[in-house]
Amino acid sequence: MHKIPFLIIILIGISFIPFSFSEGIPEWVKNNASWWSERQISQTEFTNGLEFLITEGIIYIPHAEPGPPVPDKIIPDWVRNNAGWWAENKISDPEFINAMKYLIEVGIIEVDASSPELTKEKTMDEIPETSTETGVPLMVLLQGYDTVTPEKRFVLDLLVFDAEMYPQASPTFNRGADYKIDGANVEIELHNEEGLIHTFSGTTKDGFFRYQILARETTQDGTLWMINNLYTVNIRVSLDDQTTEKIHQFWGISNYDKG
Repeated sequence: MHKIPFLIIILIGISFIPFSFSEGIPEWVKNNASWWSERQISQTEFTNGLEFLITEGIIYIPHAEPGPPVPDKIIPDWVRNNAGWWAENKISDPEFINAMKYLIEVGIIEVDASSPELTKEKTMDEIPETSTETGVPLMVLLQGYDTVTPEKRFVLDLLVFDAEMYPQASPTFNRGADYKIDGANVEIELHNEEGLIHTFSGTTKDGFFRYQILARETTQDGTLWMINNLYTVNIRVSLDDQTTEKIHQFWGISNYDKG
């Protein structure tokens, strides 16, 4: 029994997902975890909750082609213990989420779901990305959704590097790369086709910064992303006399347009 908390601590170091867990995880998922830990519901009902967290982007699992149907694997009892501890608030949301992510990735838990795909720095051929730099430039790489369905969360990730040190040839969005810059100021403005609807700011940590927003958290009319509306994210990153500005755009689409 003493090995389990140690495993969870290791998993946090392996993969931390910086979502707002308290807002992102519905209570019914925690109830499912509690009931499953007490064997009151089936394994399938428990994994349904995990699949919800994956499709909402709370657990990030890249898309993979499904394999042939096989009987449900027997999940070890210590996984049930983790689920029960989380339901009783004995371990935190991030600890539970990262433990489940690891178990899914190594195949101990099987799910039939994948996270919304993140796009590369240039999101759409017909919408060019622009960049304006002054002083000694910072290198800013973007990775975010190019479409979002009405009720989903939009996510945009930034990595900031020292432009004089980081290789200029074929830069990649690699959080493990060298020369990332901490403490860079990030200012974000989100616009729909009618005007400004949200602002956000913060600083990079280990070179990384995440902007995530639901339509209902903006000032636009209604609580859903508008279908066929082009949204524009203006990003300004600065540190001392270094400033870089970038633009990222995404479309509101219907649920039926996915895939």
